[in-house]
Amino acid sequence: MPPYSLVKSSNDAYCPPYTPTVVVFGGTSGIGKAMAKRLGEQLQGRIHIIIVGRNKAAADDVFNSLPLPPAGDGDDDQDYVRKFVSCDLSLMKNLRKATEEISEIFPKINYIIMTSGQATFGRKRETEEGIDSQLVMRYYWKFAAINDLLPGLRAARDAGEAAGAFSVLGNGLGPKIDFNDLGGRKNHYLGVVPLIQGVVYGDLMLSMYAEKEHDIAFTHMYPGMVDTEANSPAAFNFWLWKFFAALIIPLAWAFFIRVEVSAENMVYGLLSGEKGFYQRDTKANSVGPRNVNYTEEQKKFFWEHCLETTRSVPR
Repeated sequence: MPPYSLVKSSNDAYCPPYTPTVVVFGGTSGIGKAMAKRLGEQLQGRIHIIIVGRNKAAADDVFNSLPLPPAGDGDDDQDYVRKFVSCDLSLMKNLRKATEEISEIFPKINYIIMTSGQATFGRKRETEEGIDSQLVMRYYWKFAAINDLLPGLRAARDAGEAAGAFSVLGNGLGPKIDFNDLGGRKNHYLGVVPLIQGVVYGDLMLSMYAEKEHDIAFTHMYPGMVDTEANSPAAFNFWLWKFFAALIIPLAWAFFIRVEVSAENMVYGLLSGEKGFYQRDTKANSVGPRNVNYTEEQKKFFWEHCLETTRSVPR
């Protein structure tokens, strides 16, 4: 991993001969917002950006902060698109509607950036679709989003352009997957099990997508403790965790990573992956593959479970 100054220089040099299309899930706040702004600023607005989330006003703020491309500098005489797609990612029916809308606008997608997620604690809750409310936000929506938008990534790859799916969460950590309790229906422990399983599910999922799609990059990058809304006491829903967070976070603040620095490293990790499966640390060092060794029978069982749970049709 080069020093931060070289990371920034490498990102500054990014200037593809085509207009990249980037879909950012979670682009209204935190790391996703910072990544969207960094890419838009680097390309001087010559980028198509779709932000998926629930806060249109926040998305508009991101779009309005981006530089305006020179007049008459559109891609094939069309304007550079700034599009907000409203979606509550906890429900697969909402996600499906969102991905259909995105695919209609852009049949070719270069990058899918996935930063939305949450860590909740307390008693087990399920969505109206019967999925654990924490696992759906830490894992299942990502599986479904990649599956639905995979034709767009393939189109970019076939055009000789970069194509990749990029997920922000821990990687290579935690115990092996319990195939007798996929979905966390037996064990929950006040949210600790789905918190960890969201990480290990994501590793296996991205590694399997990479096995199926050889010329597309699938990256799992660990953010560390970043100075975002998600790491404030208000982000915790369980009173006990909220109490401990209020005590600990102020003491740990000096060790937090500024969101602009994190986004710089994230963009470097995004752009550095050409094809295959990557696990990266907070500074985009490649640290994998870790914790993805399973039998073919286990992987098949896991994949079928994910398709069934998310009601996805393989693309």
